[in-house]
Amino acid sequence: NDVLDLSRLESDRVWSFEPTEVEAAMEQTLRTYKLNADDKGVSLDLAVPPSLPRVRGNYDLLLQVFDNLVGNAVKFSTSGDMVQLRAYLWPDTCPIKADDASSPLPRLRVEVADSGTGISEEDCRRVFERFYRVENAVHTEAGTGLGLSIVRGILQKHGSDISMVSELGVGTTFWFDLPLEGADEDELIVNAERKALALS
Repeated sequence: NDVLDLSRLESDRVWSFEPTEVEAAMEQTLRTYKLNADDKGVSLDLAVPPSLPRVRGNYDLLLQVFDNLVGNAVKFSTSGDMVQLRAYLWPDTCPIKADDASSPLPRLRVEVADSGTGISEEDCRRVFERFYRVENAVHTEAGTGLGLSIVRGILQKHGSDISMVSELGVGTTFWFDLPLEGADEDELIVNAERKALALS
């Protein structure tokens, strides 16, 4: 239930974060949607480099992120379209400037892209709002319009956020960054709190 999921995320519950194989969660999600995609004539693709590093995260929560994003991508797609999951290190290098010793360490960039119908500019501005539903697709099977709000809440717990770009008739790409396995848990908590405050 999306309402319960959102309530759990906004509670004071302490979530466990541990070394997590993102590729396994991506593969599991693609297996889940394979029959649905095949029925629609939509191809699913996974593009990750060899020896993808592990992240510090919660596997079940990240699985829910992929489930929402891939589910939406398949719904926005029609026969002949493709949904692709990508992951890679970002940034590739971490230069430390003389006047800025806090340059970011590499993180894992994750992208979910489709070549489907796309989303209008107006809808893009509001797509993360609670209960907002895009006219030509639903965010969840139940049609609550909470799917992307839940995704954003989960990524906030990981000290991250989600971004998107879309064009009607071309497709949509969502992306986010995850801390690598060696990330300090205290830093992860602080970043999550900052993200929550910035978006509140």
